[in-house]
Amino acid sequence: MLFPAVEKDLCQGFIDSILAEDPTPRFYHWHAHSVDAKRHFMEHPEEYEGVSMTQIRDAFKTKGSVAHDLGAMPKGHPLRNVSDYAWYNNNYWVDLFPKLMMRILRNVKFTGDLEFLRKNWDTLKFGLEALLKQDYDDDGIPEGYPEEVKNTFDNLVLFGADAYDATQFLGSCQAMIKMAQMLGDKEGESHIRQVFDKGWKSLEQLWREKKNKKGEKLDYYLTCFDPKTGKENADVWTNQLDALWYLLAIGEEPLIPEDRVKKILKTIYRNNRSTMGWAMCKTENGQPVESDQGKDVYTTSNYVFAQLLDYYGLVKESKDVYKHMDRVIFDYGNSMISPDNLRAELETEMGETKPGPHYIVAAYPRPGAVWTHLVLNHVKDVQAKTKSKTIDSKELISFFGDLLKG
Repeated sequence: MLFPAVEKDLCQGFIDSILAEDPTPRFYHWHAHSVDAKRHFMEHPEEYEGVSMTQIRDAFKTKGSVAHDLGAMPKGHPLRNVSDYAWYNNNYWVDLFPKLMMRILRNVKFTGDLEFLRKNWDTLKFGLEALLKQDYDDDGIPEGYPEEVKNTFDNLVLFGADAYDATQFLGSCQAMIKMAQMLGDKEGESHIRQVFDKGWKSLEQLWREKKNKKGEKLDYYLTCFDPKTGKENADVWTNQLDALWYLLAIGEEPLIPEDRVKKILKTIYRNNRSTMGWAMCKTENGQPVESDQGKDVYTTSNYVFAQLLDYYGLVKESKDVYKHMDRVIFDYGNSMISPDNLRAELETEMGETKPGPHYIVAAYPRPGAVWTHLVLNHVKDVQAKTKSKTIDSKELISFFGDLLKG
């Protein structure tokens, strides 16, 4: 069974990667994928003097970071090698540790295995301190290297604090506070709560209530904001509530107040709509952004969005999003191979006679997030019964057993 046995092994592998270190230099980005780029580096070292080497040639694995993967299937040694991905240097990504923290809490709550948490707790606290070292402007939110790709959205260059990473980070702090409580680590809980409070104040700097050129009211977190310079990116990012979705699905209280969440959901629903679904980002005026990746519709992001809409009572809007995804998979795709992302509008490419859908990544496991709708429905039922936002582990363990039985 993949869960919990295999999932525990995978999770342990990622936890172990936090303390792993391999200073062996390797190439990244274009230099990792182009023989000509590697040759140029070797033959013209003078041209690289004074240039940041982070995305050219750097350590294979730095201590404190979370590995991107546990080995790539087409190469290397899966479950032996780690971080075989080299398109960008993920040693400095700021979303891998936060996602792992929420994943660990999910596994503990769905299995009741406190011993797994106890034996790894010191490593997790070390990982948090390592991540905090990437808070270069000391605003409470680790922003990673400025003007470089810094998270799983590996073709988006962000700056300062951004809505996705900030909420992921705060979600991980909330998960770690809960884990500290489970273990009775009062000192650890107090420290992490201070980290959370400092980060929350910075997140508030991203909040905007405004009208766009069309006179539509927008309430949302900016895509990016640099507190030192005041520079901002006012695009509307569909993924700004991903951490909230994860916390809700494991029976934890959402970190953002309900009235604000509803405002954000309505803003995204109005502003980011496209023919094929809801784009990852759109400008505040509902136009496509510059980044090709930002323009795309992500199936998983749309499922997450639909589930949040439904959870917060925007049922009509949720069904609308699901209808778009049904068309993507059943009308335009293959129901056995769910696409990860696709172009937001119908396009005509070379050799085609009429506009049609174009997938960027035609098959991926992430769309499995559609199943989380069942979990959220259960969470809502238990919350209504217990009058509590927080769901006890035993309510989740029993439900998972029932879910496996069908």
